[in-house]
Amino acid sequence: MSGESSLAQKVMPLFGLLYVGIGIVGLAVTGFGSFLQNTDDYILLSGLSVNPFHNIVHIAIGGFLLIMAFQSTSIAEGGCLGVGIFYIAAFVIGFVGPTNLTIIGMEGRGDLENFNHLLNGVLLLGLGLASSAATDARARRTGLPA
Repeated sequence: MSGESSLAQKVMPLFGLLYVGIGIVGLAVTGFGSFLQNTDDYILLSGLSVNPFHNIVHIAIGGFLLIMAFQSTSIAEGGCLGVGIFYIAAFVIGFVGPTNLTIIGMEGRGDLENFNHLLNGVLLLGLGLASSAATDARARRTGLPA
């Protein structure tokens, strides 16, 4: 790995801290009761419904992004791509799945959380692809391995 951080390595810590923070705030709102059940609680009046399981998943994904950001360039970019695909899959499952998919904290196709998953998935997938392309271009330009 060259001494220069990739785009993914620079931006992933921000996503990671955001997810960990949202998970912690979410747990402060919901507590640990009714672990898989949707609650009437919303994170900071955002309209995003939460449950304790969903909050822990956010903390785990945030931690994963933080850890991956400080690995090699290819691992960081792969981690970013993987989480992006995971969130897009969550969107697809939420959109075509059962009306009340409480395990991932959604109340049906029109649920704001479902579109939040799509937005996050597209952002992270795009970040991973852009970072990978920039890393490849830098490697071609400098003659160093990607």
